[in-house]
Amino acid sequence: MGFVMETPVYAPLKEKIRIEIAKLREMNFKSKMEYIWEYYKFLLIGLVIFLILIGSLINSFFINPQPQTALHISWNAGFVLHEQLDEMADELTARLIDKDKNEAVLATLSMTSTDDPSMDMANQQRLVAMLAAGEIDVFIVDREQLVEYAIVGFIQPMEHILAEIRHTDPAVYDYIIERSVYAEYEIEEGSFEDRIMGISVKNSDLLKELDYYEYDLFFSLVSTSKRQENAKAALIEFFK
Repeated sequence: MGFVMETPVYAPLKEKIRIEIAKLREMNFKSKMEYIWEYYKFLLIGLVIFLILIGSLINSFFINPQPQTALHISWNAGFVLHEQLDEMADELTARLIDKDKNEAVLATLSMTSTDDPSMDMANQQRLVAMLAAGEIDVFIVDREQLVEYAIVGFIQPMEHILAEIRHTDPAVYDYIIERSVYAEYEIEEGSFEDRIMGISVKNSDLLKELDYYEYDLFFSLVSTSKRQENAKAALIEFFK
């Protein structure tokens, strides 16, 4: 029994390419462009989109990667413009972060109370998820939120970082400790104790650009923060 050589499966495609090349050779430049666009425009558009996507990924990951978050401050004390929060974050970044590091301070607006119950629930769930992941380090809150967050365990006592500030910068410590605020904190199940849960940042120079420096706002440390050293440094900067 002899062997029959089968035609390669790519032969029709190869023949089609040969025919297309032959057609193009017979056309002038304008006709070639019109022909290519008419029959291959979707392929070309897809290729352009693909190249743009690849270029964007290369730029994001290798050429101009996004800075890593060195500190995340969540503003939950009423409405404030995103531009104002960006200014505060930029100022803290300039003060705290080495220029050689690709890091930045992030300040975001956290709205957990609106006129829409379903939106409130979604915002609260998002906040809890971020706290569980350790993505937020500091809250800026009003007194009501401070008390509520202390009770539910969203924030932690601040005596330990105040002790560190006292050791490294006694003058700043004396200024900060006068602005400390106590609230009930559950030290063990069913047992609560008054602890320092926030620092008033009213009249802080850092907030003057926000036009919020006369309001009763408090700096509090998130219970799941993974960047407490940066949070401590930021607290000091509020009063320098």
